[in-house]
Amino acid sequence: MTVPTASTAETKPGIKIERRITQEPPYKVILHNDDFTPMEHVVATLRKVIPRMSTRQAVSIMLEAHTNGKAVATKCHKELAELYMESLNNEGLISTIEPD
Repeated sequence: MTVPTASTAETKPGIKIERRITQEPPYKVILHNDDFTPMEHVVATLRKVIPRMSTRQAVSIMLEAHTNGKAVATKCHKELAELYMESLNNEGLISTIEPD
């Protein structure tokens, strides 16, 4: 679902133009557990694919996925979530995206 927002701009004195800006909901990148990928590879791949992810965050996400079957790796706009999902999957991990 998109959330419309409106902004008003004045181009000439007394003339107002209203612009509608649609904002997509954030998407969750979900890491799924598997029984064959080494934990060290999962942590290294999360850090490689998702900028600014610390080792501590990557370990926490990996352990949550290992324990619960899945974990939210990050939340971001749809196009970036798709890129992260594809990159994680290309590195041998199992990930999906869904709207938040």
